[in-house]
Amino acid sequence: MALGGNRDRETDQLELTKTPWPVPPLNLFMLDGTRGVIDLRWDDPSYLTLNSKFQLLGVNLYRSFDSEFGPYTRLTELPVGATFWRDETDNELIPDEDVSANFILDGVRSTGMDENRYIFKTLHYPIVAEGARNIPTNDPRSVRVFVDGVEARVLRVYGNTGEVEIDVNFYPDTAKQVYYPTVIPTPQSVVTCTYRYTKSFLKTDLNQRIFYRVTSVGVPVGCNLAMVQCQDLVETPLEHATATNTFEIEKLDWIWREAIRRNRWILEQGGERVKVFLRKNAGIPCPCYSFHHKQPLSDCLKCFGTGYVGGYEGPYEMLVAPDDAEVKVSQRDIGRTAEHAYEVWTGPQPLLNHRDFIMKVNGDRYSIGPVRMPSNRGNILQQHFNISSFDEKDIRYKVPNGDPVRFVATQFAPRGPEFGAPDGITNHPGIGDEREYRGRSIAWKNTTY
Repeated sequence: MALGGNRDRETDQLELTKTPWPVPPLNLFMLDGTRGVIDLRWDDPSYLTLNSKFQLLGVNLYRSFDSEFGPYTRLTELPVGATFWRDETDNELIPDEDVSANFILDGVRSTGMDENRYIFKTLHYPIVAEGARNIPTNDPRSVRVFVDGVEARVLRVYGNTGEVEIDVNFYPDTAKQVYYPTVIPTPQSVVTCTYRYTKSFLKTDLNQRIFYRVTSVGVPVGCNLAMVQCQDLVETPLEHATATNTFEIEKLDWIWREAIRRNRWILEQGGERVKVFLRKNAGIPCPCYSFHHKQPLSDCLKCFGTGYVGGYEGPYEMLVAPDDAEVKVSQRDIGRTAEHAYEVWTGPQPLLNHRDFIMKVNGDRYSIGPVRMPSNRGNILQQHFNISSFDEKDIRYKVPNGDPVRFVATQFAPRGPEFGAPDGITNHPGIGDEREYRGRSIAWKNTTY
């Protein structure tokens, strides 16, 4: 079973288990500071005994929106040597980018609106103003353009596409009774542009799910650091990394972990096995999204009405309380409909949100309503919510029921169980990692499975 699912792993699960990679740090905490900023702290992984055979270079941090199973994006370009990282929207300044070869319009046209216009496109976009939160700017003052070292006026900026137009108009100087000189590029001119673009965007929407994982990076003791190449670095596999999320305030102790385990046992005995689809709130924007109306098409087969390509993450297997409600047939203005709504509960994982939906074994799909999360000292113990069946002609019935892609990320040296990592004593090959829990003995495994 993946050790990353244990929020505060026990000693007998990892600290006494030999692994061919450095073990991740303990006690990863998320501190939500000012809006749009998340501070992450963790313990120094070099203090762990199993890391004594590695010379640690730091840790890498990964972030995932909406799903704790990925896909994850690496936030750190180089390993972080400290025990602190601040995740926030990063508007990177691009100074003096050479755009001489990026002109869309580069001079006089014969007729029409393109006459005597100079428009180039920047390498990165959308163009944003300093301090903006991924909002494209159309303000000409947000960029600076130089032609052969002389600053040129900017007429228009199209922030969404990264297009910038140079102003070729004449402007009078009333004091000197002359016109300001107009800076126009020639085919041999060197044109540079200074601007900002959103390199990393931290979404802070209402009830946004954000998941983090942290891995240790190092090289075996004895390696000459002056001769080390990227392929020589060894990193914790992402599925074994320390994990946290924005809903987690304190780490679980053994008492409440046991309470969650017993709740799980109740669901395994009488619960209903379903698959859950997690609605995307981040990703590749769908072409059907209208920036004018700020809405996607409700019947789009690319985003399924969410505005992001793919629409939903998953599906992931989950256990919920059994069905205990009547089915009612109602006459409405659109015809007869079957209404089936009731309240269920499940464990703390996966983390659910309003507008996700589940699919039962018979193929029926149910929308998830507002989620109530009973907790103790910030540790989520259960999730309670209402589910309601929707009509089979709903666009969500067209979301494909395929296998999810989990733990997708780029690491220095992908290392996993196939490289010799030992399996847990209660690992069961027939139970998915996303819903399997470790026991403490073979007898526990035999009794449960």
